[in-house]
Amino acid sequence: MKQHEHLQGKRGQEFLRLIQDVPREKIIGVSIDVHKYYHLVLIHDGYGRVLMPSFSVDIFQTGFAQLCKVIDQVVAQADAEVLLIGMEPTGHYYENLARHLLDRYPHVRLVNSYAVKHNRNQKMLRAQKDDEIDLAAIGDLLLRNESFPFQPLAGDYLRLQHWVRFRKARVKNRTALRNQVIGHLDRIFPGLVRPKKEAQGDHPPLFGSFWDTDVAQQLIRLCPDPRVLAQMSVRELIDRYHARGWRMGPVNARRIIDFALKILWPDPEVVEARIPLLQIDLTLLDALDAAIARAEEPIADHLSKTRGHHLARIKGLGPVHAAGYVAGLGNPELYQHAGQVFKRSGLVSGRNDSGIRQRQGAGQRITKVGDPHLRDALVQLTHSLVLWQPYFGDYKAKLKKRGKHSGVATVATARKVNGVLFALMRDQSEFRPTDTQGKLIPPRHSTRKETATDMDSSKT
Repeated sequence: MKQHEHLQGKRGQEFLRLIQDVPREKIIGVSIDVHKYYHLVLIHDGYGRVLMPSFSVDIFQTGFAQLCKVIDQVVAQADAEVLLIGMEPTGHYYENLARHLLDRYPHVRLVNSYAVKHNRNQKMLRAQKDDEIDLAAIGDLLLRNESFPFQPLAGDYLRLQHWVRFRKARVKNRTALRNQVIGHLDRIFPGLVRPKKEAQGDHPPLFGSFWDTDVAQQLIRLCPDPRVLAQMSVRELIDRYHARGWRMGPVNARRIIDFALKILWPDPEVVEARIPLLQIDLTLLDALDAAIARAEEPIADHLSKTRGHHLARIKGLGPVHAAGYVAGLGNPELYQHAGQVFKRSGLVSGRNDSGIRQRQGAGQRITKVGDPHLRDALVQLTHSLVLWQPYFGDYKAKLKKRGKHSGVATVATARKVNGVLFALMRDQSEFRPTDTQGKLIPPRHSTRKETATDMDSSKT
């Protein structure tokens, strides 16, 4: 176990160097509760004594000027030596204010919203929700160093982050829209979208994987009505596909028509009412597919200009996973070691063990402290690397064999993955894992086609 000179480790040591030998009355804390159209501010000293009761400022230049004027006045009156400014990273609303404050004051810090919530609970204020209570909780955490410096991204890291989050949001939209399309098809063409495990008797699914099959995508655009399909000849269906420039052979055409004949046809009025809605959603789906594909070009371009450019060459990652990780952590030069990145992700399995009750995390959820974007990216690339890279897959398998709960094993593997990837970025080296005898461990091979869709965390 590593020994530290401070209970909070290196983070605590750095904070101690900042405030050591500084009288507490000369430490000024500024707590800011960020809102969309205004911000609430409370100023206090190192003892927690309120120096300026809570007041609000708007989000315009006038509000920022007023905030700085009050801060400067309090600092001058107290002859302060250390000024700490803390706020919750609330959505994206805090970013503009935090950037302007950092241009003027050196110690702008972010206090995790989850920590604020639990600090309120520790203060026995669970049933209350008041902005001033939040300000007090932020200030308390700020003085206890339960915060981290605001380090804004710039250049390609900034642009990469925006494109990655844009793509992630569009993938989420696409998943929701695909589910909506399935809802249409359940009414128009019941049984068309059906997983293999739901197959019964003489009615196997027509398509093994609906959203990964071009023929299925084309069919619901060409002729989603089973009643019409059942009346077609094989030649007619083939000709309709070929007229759109799509491939279709007699075997598949016969399978589709035979399947349409087995369907318990819905009421014609229901089909007539639903098909226009299906067509609108399919048009939206095409637009989302185009937007996702469009985003992947600048993502690859900006990734190539960061220190994580070579991560995309690792089997099991590719540009999408690599970009998600790099966009989540930003410039690795801002961190001293990989542990800081992992802690920022908040990827810590829940534990509630005591005495002889040692469940090793079984039944406990991942804690929610940390950056959700970084955490999600790290989890997804870990799942992929476990499949493709024996170096990580065997490690997780050994943990599970020792009795570790699956969630705990995933978190431990993610920690190992993070350490390796961070070192590769820091040292600008390639991933060449070796076994205990020093032999290179090759990646696994698969006949499955790797696509960006395979790498998306959202599943229908």
